Amino acid sequence: MQKGQGVCRLLQVSDTHLCALPSAPTAEAPVDQRWQATQTRLMEWVDSADAIVHTGDVSDDGSAAACQRVAEGLQALNLPGQVLPGNHDEPDALLQTFAPGQPVSLARVLDLGAWQLIGLDSRQPGEVSGHLCQAELSALDEALANAGNAWVLLAIHHPPVSVNCAWLDAIGLDNAQALLDRLESNPRIAGVVSGHVHHAFETMHAGRPVLTAPAVSVQFLAGSDEFAIAPGPPAFRWLDLCPDGTIQTGIEEMN
Repeated sequence: MQKGQGVCRLLQVSDTHLCALPSAPTAEAPVDQRWQATQTRLMEWVDSADAIVHTGDVSDDGSAAACQRVAEGLQALNLPGQVLPGNHDEPDALLQTFAPGQPVSLARVLDLGAWQLIGLDSRQPGEVSGHLCQAELSALDEALANAGNAWVLLAIHHPPVSVNCAWLDAIGLDNAQALLDRLESNPRIAGVVSGHVHHAFETMHAGRPVLTAPAVSVQFLAGSDEFAIAPGPPAFRWLDLCPDGTIQTGIEEMN
């Protein structure tokens, strides 16, 4: 797919949910096969892409082996990238494979020229819901202060808005207003991307898009009040970050 002049194209994958054993399913889905199909499709986008972000739940069981297989797939793309922790991930396992300094890493900021991708850690040990602790909010404020005139895209695992699913909203970001306050007060923050909800969702807050990505693993049923899995292939989101601070985006499914 062609992109416009001066556009930075970001690919967003999320919720791979791999297990230590490649043959182990997640929610009865062959997640390793789904990840391999996603890698094949991502390769078709590499020539037009500038960077990649994984918005959390790299693993389902927190294992280093699962993280390593995801890391190998991401690194094969030869794109700079950022990885965020999800509620299923274990920090030590992520650090073994995505240490700062690697091409795809846990680094806070990914410099994309006219844009900066600022990643946030919303993981709470032992909890499914997300939270931004004071240290994380302070790190965000510092990164925003250092961003200068760049447009900023925030990336986080737990969405900071309602996604119109009662059960998912109950396990979202429990102090979302702290993030939304910054979005409302800083005109250089052009949008927010997240994972966790296992389907594509788009809304606006303070005139800026807030987007979720579908999962590489199983999809959840949109609009459901209770947990429900929806049939559907693995998928990822692409985002064209334009020089004027606008974002064009869409979903690529592995049909």
